[in-house]
Amino acid sequence: MDSHGVLAADAVTSTFFMVLLLSTMVAIAGSRIDGVNHEEGLLELRILMDDVACAVDLAVAGGPGREVVVELPPRLNHTAAYRLRINSTGVYGWADGYRGFSDICPVLIADSKGNPASINLEAGRKYSIRNTCRNNRTLIMVSEVRL
Repeated sequence: MDSHGVLAADAVTSTFFMVLLLSTMVAIAGSRIDGVNHEEGLLELRILMDDVACAVDLAVAGGPGREVVVELPPRLNHTAAYRLRINSTGVYGWADGYRGFSDICPVLIADSKGNPASINLEAGRKYSIRNTCRNNRTLIMVSEVRL
């Protein structure tokens, strides 16, 4: 052996496998982090849908005249945009190509004019959810609160 040293084949092979193992671990960790961020965004949508469903249930439980005001955030932390819709079966939400559902007490949902409808809730707006009585039936009216 001379003073410059010798690079053995087993050293090259072990270095190659170490680099391959490290790069694979970094790729797996990156994909796991992306998955966690995506799931966090869907969790925020689910929490928002549950909050709106809870507001509807509170209005139903409070009896005629009970009003609950819900303010929707302009956007969720980990999603670009979202949409919510309320109908007589529950609250539906869409974000990042995924759809969620949160159920409510079976009740008739109406728009601000009293027409039974499926109500679209827009991000960044404030809505009034009010329990009214029509023909001895519980009717939940959803209307936008104007400032």
